[in-house]
Amino acid sequence: MTSLIQTPRSYQRRSEFYRQLSMLQQAGVGVQDSLHQINPHSRREADEIRETLDQMGSGATFSESLNGRTRWLPEFDRLMIEAGESSGQLDQTLRILSDHYEHRSSLIRQVLLKLAYPVLLIHFIILMPAIIGFGQALFGTGGATFFSAFAPSLSTLIVSYGSVFALIYLSQANRGYGVRSFLEKIWHKIPGFGNALKEIKLARLAFSLHALLNAGVTVRDAWQSAARSSGSPWLASLVGRLLPRIDAGLTPAEVVQSEPEFPVIFRDLYSTGETAGQLDDSLPRLAKHFQETGVRHLVTSSAITTAVVYGVVAIAVAFIVISFWMSHYGSIMDMN
Repeated sequence: MTSLIQTPRSYQRRSEFYRQLSMLQQAGVGVQDSLHQINPHSRREADEIRETLDQMGSGATFSESLNGRTRWLPEFDRLMIEAGESSGQLDQTLRILSDHYEHRSSLIRQVLLKLAYPVLLIHFIILMPAIIGFGQALFGTGGATFFSAFAPSLSTLIVSYGSVFALIYLSQANRGYGVRSFLEKIWHKIPGFGNALKEIKLARLAFSLHALLNAGVTVRDAWQSAARSSGSPWLASLVGRLLPRIDAGLTPAEVVQSEPEFPVIFRDLYSTGETAGQLDDSLPRLAKHFQETGVRHLVTSSAITTAVVYGVVAIAVAFIVISFWMSHYGSIMDMN
């Protein structure tokens, strides 16, 4: 079920998987029978389900059959399932997991939609010289062939795509921590986008905390697993600094309040929720707030980027058009 690049569709499929399991559990169907009834989305998922059923047939519990199965389910999911099974609330835990991945799918989809237009404009800028050059050849004012006109632009696109996929590959959770941390620091320094990415990661942290605590995971383990599941070395390092103080006897609210890297609203809402025993209400509010704020800042940054790119395109088009007509009229004057 896991893949090299997690897309909104892959998260949506995982959400559907857990939703089906949850509904069957609520209907009184056993885990083994539920897994038999689920339609896998791929052959690999079918193989994983078959292996799970084989282990359960040998006497293992559902959570025991998932131990070490990192290629199928991440640590976050396995911890949630183990906690839900131990507490007798597996159906509710599976529903929470379904909501969790529905939330992540929606978040990624929003981000991709907001970045689509600037990306299209960048493609247009790269291809524009090739289009102009080939157009000049068609009008008889240039000697470029289709291949010679488009070769530089296509080479640039290939290099750009290669660089993007290399960054995505190096940013995967199973790559070296140092590499991912270095890349994340670069992202965070990008004006506008950096703050938006931090807010989106905080939304994921808050939602993961809510899911884990509702599944019965201890507060200390919930913080540790939520930081890991966020996929952010920044958050993993930040929470890693908090855990020894929690182990020393301080409450998470106390250590969060003293950590300046957390935004004020995160510190205040979390502390208020923990003190009042209303984390079940505070954490979803935090997740919603940071998701909306992060997406809004991403939209603003994308709009500024689009305006800059559009201005570059307009200037470049004006320059090329003026150059084209000056060359065209120059050749006419030379003929006269």
